[in-house]
Amino acid sequence: MAPSEAIWNKATPIRQAMLAMPFNVELAAGTLSREAFKRYMLQDAVYLKGYARVLALAAAKAPTSNEILAFSKAAETAIVVERALHAGYLAQFSVSASDVETAEPSPACAAYVNFMLAEASTGSFATLVGAILPCFWVYREVGLSIKGRAAADNFYQAWIDTYSDEAFGAATEQMIAVYDRAHHGAAAFERALMEAAFVRCCQYEWMFWDSAYRGETWPIKA
Repeated sequence: MAPSEAIWNKATPIRQAMLAMPFNVELAAGTLSREAFKRYMLQDAVYLKGYARVLALAAAKAPTSNEILAFSKAAETAIVVERALHAGYLAQFSVSASDVETAEPSPACAAYVNFMLAEASTGSFATLVGAILPCFWVYREVGLSIKGRAAADNFYQAWIDTYSDEAFGAATEQMIAVYDRAHHGAAAFERALMEAAFVRCCQYEWMFWDSAYRGETWPIKA
């Protein structure tokens, strides 16, 4: 069994919880409230700025030219391609580019981004790959699952199409292959750290959607 398959299986309870959580069930049905989706999209735009930095740092740590190229392209995609998806929806919600740039991260968003930045700053390339992969793989699984049961004329169809697209699937497979190579080349203690980072980031993915659904805010403000 490939290392990626083993950790994917270990994360099964979290993955099943993500597929069954109200945010994704209602998104598939087209009944998710526009306000919840607006909160999600705004926070996702904030998240992607941090994620792009993490991917760029992975490119700097990558041991091979192909991996440098893969992470560099992924960082560009996070900013350019997904920004287009966000712009389409956020414009409908009257959220400006300035609003996005000045938006405060939610507690879940801040925790997730800071966890990955910490891995990028203090961890090895292998452990960083463990933290990066869930965002690709989880979104691929959720996108494909929702595509298979999405309601007709779904307001969220553009989101569904983005993450069920073959190009996104190919990018995900590329990152899975990077994980397996890094895992094979890592020492036993480092493999454990990779796996722990993978599971933690799966948990953060669940928290991110749940946070947007509940309208999570900081409990005490200055």
